[in-house]
Amino acid sequence: MTVSPTTGDTAAFKDTLLRLTFDGPPVITGSGTIRVYRSDGTLVDTIDTSANIVTAGGETQSALGAANTEIDKIGNGVASLTQYRYTYYRPVSVAGNVATIKLHDGVLAYDTAYYVQVDQSVFNGPFGGAGSFPGIGGATAWTFRTKSAPTSTTNLIVDDDGPADFRSLQGALDYVMATGCLSCPSAASPKTITLKNGTYDEQLFLRNVSNLTILGESRAGTIVRNSNWEAFNPGTGGSRATPNTTFSNIGGAATLGTRLSLGGGRAVLLVEGGDLLKLSNFTFANTHVKDATQNSQAEVIYYNSATLNGSRFIATDMNFLGTQDTLQMKGWVWIYNSLITGDVDFLWGYPFAEVIENSELRTVFDPTTPGSGGYLFQSRAAKGYPGFVVLGGALTAAGGVPDGSAYLARSGGSTQAQGFCTTMLALGGGSAGNATQYCDSVAYIGVKMGPHIAPAGWFINPVPNLLPTAREGWRESGSLTPGGATLPLSGRETRYASSTADLSSLDTRAKVFAQWNGNAGWNPQP
Repeated sequence: MTVSPTTGDTAAFKDTLLRLTFDGPPVITGSGTIRVYRSDGTLVDTIDTSANIVTAGGETQSALGAANTEIDKIGNGVASLTQYRYTYYRPVSVAGNVATIKLHDGVLAYDTAYYVQVDQSVFNGPFGGAGSFPGIGGATAWTFRTKSAPTSTTNLIVDDDGPADFRSLQGALDYVMATGCLSCPSAASPKTITLKNGTYDEQLFLRNVSNLTILGESRAGTIVRNSNWEAFNPGTGGSRATPNTTFSNIGGAATLGTRLSLGGGRAVLLVEGGDLLKLSNFTFANTHVKDATQNSQAEVIYYNSATLNGSRFIATDMNFLGTQDTLQMKGWVWIYNSLITGDVDFLWGYPFAEVIENSELRTVFDPTTPGSGGYLFQSRAAKGYPGFVVLGGALTAAGGVPDGSAYLARSGGSTQAQGFCTTMLALGGGSAGNATQYCDSVAYIGVKMGPHIAPAGWFINPVPNLLPTAREGWRESGSLTPGGATLPLSGRETRYASSTADLSSLDTRAKVFAQWNGNAGWNPQP
């Protein structure tokens, strides 16, 4: 029998995946359980591959299926946490002849012996020389022992198949939250997680950690991904002490039914709190394929940290690949020399200031509305702050996106008459609310724009909640053709957007971030 960790392994990883190699392609039947026990017989995890977990919650949807669906508690076992990310996930997957099982987060301990049992009914397929899967039972057939905890709290290596501290990014994040949290001794120390080349398919959670860099071995060869979307895990997401118990309709048609909204949300990575998180040199993707019948918002990242004197996020040399709502950001954000893909509102959120510099913003084909190129930005920025600023770089389109069909931004429709975007939040002046955010503030400076951008540029139904000035509203300056010539703007919207406003106060990242920490300013470097 070929399994991983191998039977008798004495250096398995605390966050190990379980793998079984069949003699031919296996089939997940949707019946039976997988169980992991400590060597003393204590049950530490159960994966139920049937529909029981979903149907027990009382939801009415059938479009997503119910089998092979579990609820994860991401951050489980991290002593510094009192709130966790609760999400649905698919615990068992098949690629070729290999079945992979992802246990619930944090169920294994360091330096501990375990054994695994798999019901015969879980798989159909030839295994271990037998014509059908016989199951794995008893306390000796599949055993392993996990290795000790890493010795470093500041430098960690993640590799899916080589020497490392962890096999998964979340395993490393759990360790950092346990040893480098804001109240931990190494809170202020620079911390680095190095991701070796490989593919890491997982939902992720980071809470209350500062000074952390996640560095890929190579931009194309290191891939972090997951398929997660609004219908599957409703809501933008947040951490909770216990799972939420309310329901959400999974699509525009009521006949699709309801899904239990656990609270952890639809992003691949949820970040809460902390300061100075840096991502560099890897590909980060939400692989969900849009379905016109289902709610398909699907962030790669929801960066939910929004203080005036912290909450800094950096991304350099990254690929962020998504469709609708790719990046939802708050705080102070600098994205440099990176690729961001999407179709509808793929850059959005509530930042004080977000600079996207020397980067490619690529509109991708939307199969649910093939005649539309969608919208790049939906800004809900903070009042009195720069909001979204694009410095240089290019707006491009993938194959199939019609010319003249994409817009630079659209409004979310929140008006000042309704109490939105009316009051500037000052350092020490309370917390953000409707009055201090939801502002339509986007500026493009010296950006090359492809023919997919509509001649009007800006979508005005509904109209934005600000008229353009040098410091707020919808604006562009020095726009260029893909070849670098001055872009003709004769068809541009001119009442609710401006191509003539003086944007010299926003033409460097240092100027855009000048208001950070009570005007102390921030000038991040590559």
